[in-house]
Amino acid sequence: MRRSTLLWLGLSLALAGCAAAMPGYVPPTPKSEKMKAAAPKGGGFDETGTYSLTDQEQKLDCKHLTGGVTIKILQMREAGERAKPSDAAKMAQETVKKFKNSTTYGADMDADYKRDRARLETMNKELAAKNCRTFDIEAELAPGNTAVPQPIGEAKANGQKR
Repeated sequence: MRRSTLLWLGLSLALAGCAAAMPGYVPPTPKSEKMKAAAPKGGGFDETGTYSLTDQEQKLDCKHLTGGVTIKILQMREAGERAKPSDAAKMAQETVKKFKNSTTYGADMDADYKRDRARLETMNKELAAKNCRTFDIEAELAPGNTAVPQPIGEAKANGQKR
């Protein structure tokens, strides 16, 4: 096909997609009632920065909690190796947030680390509360540690293997 034909075909498809949208349709926002009903209940961060588990997280068994902690440790290790965002990038993200209720995750890496660490600590405490094997978070997040995160100790009542 010729380039001009492809251009017109692409433009036609784009316009058809716009025309297909129903007039007056507004997609649901995260603050809409429908989205609130689908959101996990409870949990999250309070004013002091303390994390509490959501209802869904509280229902997780040892295997799934261990997997969540392992993934969070790996994510935090990777985040520590990233370059810090520039002041211009932070300012641009803050400006966009004012107009479009979006997240600032990634703009302040120290605040992100504190939130991630609080969540990780809470999940590790939940592992202990369920008599699952826990993680040595200090050792796992130590600089230069590239080993796959492994829980330590013995599982008491739940028979967790690993």
